[in-house]
Amino acid sequence: MKNIFIVVLVLMFDVCTASSDVFLEKTEYPWQKIREEHGVVVYSKEVDGSDIIKVKTQVVINVGMNALQSILDDVSFRPKWVPYLAESRVLKNFSDTEKLEYSLFAAPWPASDRDFVYRKKLLHKDDEKIIFVMKVEESELMPEQDGVVRAEMIESLYTLTSITDKQTNVELIFYADPKGWLPDWVINKIQQVLPYRMLRGLKARSERMIREKARLKKMQD
Repeated sequence: MKNIFIVVLVLMFDVCTASSDVFLEKTEYPWQKIREEHGVVVYSKEVDGSDIIKVKTQVVINVGMNALQSILDDVSFRPKWVPYLAESRVLKNFSDTEKLEYSLFAAPWPASDRDFVYRKKLLHKDDEKIIFVMKVEESELMPEQDGVVRAEMIESLYTLTSITDKQTNVELIFYADPKGWLPDWVINKIQQVLPYRMLRGLKARSERMIREKARLKKMQD
C-alpha cells in the first residue's frame, strides 16, 4: 500500500511539472508586415508578457558591407541619420569588438528627452555577414540626469549581409522601452516609426557620403 502511495505521488508531481512547463512556456508570435516605403520594409510582432511590440526593419543600401559598418560605428556621424539623436558617444572601450555607448534623444514636446546607456558588442563578422547587438547596461560613467528619462534598450540587433562589394542588406531588430508616462499605444507607434526612419536615414546619408567620396576622388585623379 505504501509503495502504491509513493507511485501516485510521483505521477502527480510529473503531471504538475508538465502543466507548469506548459504554463511558463512563452508564445512565439510571427512577424507581420506593416509598412513598405522608400525601399524600407517594416515588420512587427507581439512579445509575450509585454504590451510593447518588437519591430524588424530591412533595407538594401548601395554601400559595401565594411564601409557601412564604419558608418554605423561613427558616433559623431550618427546624429545625421538617426532621428532626434542629439548626442552619441563612446563611454568606454572594452575591446575592439565591445564598447559602452551613450545616446541622448531630444524628444518632441511635450515629452521629456530620453537617454540610453548600452553595451554594443560585435557578435559575428566574416566576408558575408556582420552582426552586432546593443543592450541596456547600468554604469557609473553616465548617471541619470535631471529632466532626462533614462530609457531601456532591451534589444537592438543589426545584421549586415553583403550582396555585392557595393551593396548590403541591412536588418535592424528594435525593441526598447522609453519609460516615463507615455501610454503603450504611443510607445508602439514610436517602435514602428523610429526604426523605419533610422534605416531610411542611414540609406540616404551613407549613399550620399559614398557618392561624395567618389566625386572627390575623381576630381583629384
